[in-house]
Amino acid sequence: MTKGRQLELLSTRMKLFFAASILFRIHSVAAFSPKSNIFGSFRLYSGLDVSLSSRRSRFTLSFREEDVLDVNNVDGANGMKGRNGKHDGFGFKYQSRSSPFPSTARVSLVGAGPGDPELLTLKAARILEDPNALIVSDRLVSKEILNMVKGELRIARKQPGCAEKAQEQIYDWALEGLQEGRHVVRLKIGDPFVFGRGGEEVLKFREFGVEPLVVPGVSAAFSAPLLGGIPVTHRGVSNQVVMCTGYGRDGTSPDLIQYHEEQTVVFLMAVGRLHELCAKLIELAGYPNDTPVGIIERAGCPDQRTLVGDLTTIAALADKYSIKAPSTIVVGKVVNVLLEDATPGEKELAGVITQAITVTSENKAVTSKSAKLDCVLFA
Repeated sequence: MTKGRQLELLSTRMKLFFAASILFRIHSVAAFSPKSNIFGSFRLYSGLDVSLSSRRSRFTLSFREEDVLDVNNVDGANGMKGRNGKHDGFGFKYQSRSSPFPSTARVSLVGAGPGDPELLTLKAARILEDPNALIVSDRLVSKEILNMVKGELRIARKQPGCAEKAQEQIYDWALEGLQEGRHVVRLKIGDPFVFGRGGEEVLKFREFGVEPLVVPGVSAAFSAPLLGGIPVTHRGVSNQVVMCTGYGRDGTSPDLIQYHEEQTVVFLMAVGRLHELCAKLIELAGYPNDTPVGIIERAGCPDQRTLVGDLTTIAALADKYSIKAPSTIVVGKVVNVLLEDATPGEKELAGVITQAITVTSENKAVTSKSAKLDCVLFA
């Protein structure tokens, strides 16, 4: 037994000892009542239920320790050994007393990252290879990652206008899997808690009676720009980053932050509203017309594309080249830091970049337009 486990057991035993001491004193007072039979049941602390029986001649303290730490129930390197219940953040599991499902039922909420399987966490990759798991995935998770799934795979077809219906289907599938005692893996693109409804799904699973294990993913908000050759910060260019979503709850448009010259704004799930977004950034948020914009489509995948332009041209370019979700939009001067053409006197690049730009030690892009650019459009 490791030192960490010993400390956890010691902590549990100390809590039980102090609980018994306190309740014994309470009972000593209550026992003087000749009519006292059942004195009460208490949740003394999270994970410890105490029932106290009180009679004039004797007393009984009964501890029901169903939620106390089980050090033999650990998510180790050999796979998911934990069952239903709470996760303490260090790999230990707390068994859930209230779960209505078979003891083998559990939920994992897993971030798939931007799309490249090699950018998955080791834990996420291991979970996806569980042959007994029911994988419930978003449609935007890359096929390269979905190809790693060894168990049953179901994909929710969340399309614009029917997202709520698809979300209910996801919950129905998850509930079905839990009732069958399966390991339900909710697979979400990027990081589940960055504009991904992760928090909402945790609350829903709690309503079911299960506390999900959350496995973070690499968020596209930071990884996609880098994979497209765009740093979200750069000394002397951008000293702050703002993350926004293109769609609020019930299809609303979130408020836009006002323009700041040394600021980068990253938009997720916004490519479907690109025309509207660019117009609002100029008219309502004070952005100059020539503010650079970059779009990274299917970041990390073999068919990744990076589109560059400015607020007045990017929407038309996206239409021209049929840019689709999943795409990450970057607004700010950082867009051109690594993508500028090194040839003196030429204007900034605009159009689709099909390959990453090689950067020298002087932070200048190596010029090779035929190798780097497809259908370059100069303003």
